[in-house]
Amino acid sequence: MQNFSERLEEAVREKNSCLLLGLDPNPEKFPAQFSPDASGSFEFCKAILEATESLVCGIKIQMAYFEVFGAKGIEAVEKLLSLAREKNLIAIVDGKRNDIGSTAEVYARAYLEDGPLACDAMTVNPLLGTDGIQPFVVRCEKDGRGIFVLVRTSNPSAQEFQGGEGELSVRIAEKIEEWNITTQSPKNQFASIGAVLGATLPDGMLKFFREEMPHAWLLCPGVGAQGGSMNEVLSVRKNGIGVLIPVSRSVLYASSGEDFAEAAREEMQALWEMQK
Repeated sequence: MQNFSERLEEAVREKNSCLLLGLDPNPEKFPAQFSPDASGSFEFCKAILEATESLVCGIKIQMAYFEVFGAKGIEAVEKLLSLAREKNLIAIVDGKRNDIGSTAEVYARAYLEDGPLACDAMTVNPLLGTDGIQPFVVRCEKDGRGIFVLVRTSNPSAQEFQGGEGELSVRIAEKIEEWNITTQSPKNQFASIGAVLGATLPDGMLKFFREEMPHAWLLCPGVGAQGGSMNEVLSVRKNGIGVLIPVSRSVLYASSGEDFAEAAREEMQALWEMQK
């Protein structure tokens, strides 16, 4: 299978977009025609996706918003993943999975091998160390999948444990570069193991982490509703690629009326114009 980094570059260049549609469906904010359940969540996400697909390189599914519905929610995720494949969009599952090696192996099998929950890439938590990451790395090496490792997240209390320069987040960044040795594309010099870095980081930190991880795709949530700077994120691109910007709330809930899909497209169009 083609290297994940190369497929990701193709998706970004085809749409001239580093934007991902973040699917975080909150029934409390749905327009009236959608039921507040798993079925309504799928239909709402499908409608937004169809309105914005020409402006994004892929989707990022936030698992918690579907897991809350149990089996029906997981079924909705399977359907959204299938829809993304039909539309040739990169699909990232955001569940921040990890565990001890044997359990991480099962998570990797569930999401990064062919099956009902198969996706192009997933987010993982590195706190358990290399043996908890290795099963995912193997799929990046052999099966053309990707992962995005938490390095420095966008939430206000992230610094309590992740720290700043010289602390845990930097140690993780250094490990990502090590893990990436076997997944780097000779064509674009980026690798299949990326990093999650919040777009809300203090000035200069994104550039610092880019220097620490020159071969990693950076997944940078926080632009839009959280107030992160798109310009800061775009400044750490290399050769026009290397960053992904997921946007969800500002697009999903641009309107709660009958014009919800049109309003979502207008909001995404404005973001697309800013990043192109």
